[in-house]
Amino acid sequence: MAEALKYVSVSIPQAVRVMDTVTLQCRFDMEGEPLYTLKWYKGGKEFYRYIPKEMPNTQVFTVPGITVDLGKSTPYEVVLKNVQPEVTGKYKCEVSSDAPNFYTYMEAGYMYVIGKPLGCFNQLQSNFTVKMWHTK
Repeated sequence: MAEALKYVSVSIPQAVRVMDTVTLQCRFDMEGEPLYTLKWYKGGKEFYRYIPKEMPNTQVFTVPGITVDLGKSTPYEVVLKNVQPEVTGKYKCEVSSDAPNFYTYMEAGYMYVIGKPLGCFNQLQSNFTVKMWHTK
């Protein structure tokens, strides 16, 4: 018997601007197995969950700086609105097949949010040097 979930791939913008609306995509091949869950994480903290057998079938969890637009999100795409610099980081999509196997696969990507944050800090007149690096 072939193992379910042939692949999981994500499409995450590498760099976006402050206040942008961002779409994170997660694609997968279930090889005929039913989907149990699809979850999105930012830095290890879950912020979005889709479970087709539950009602409501989507849940959003509080992660600082992340605002999910549920009206525009689908099982394959999560839309984040008004992104701020604190949401720079690693994003991971986790897909699990249903019983009896519950195979789970994950794929991740990194997104940088560029620009001044909104709020009290936008009054600063300083110049900043930003150094970015990517680690695996």
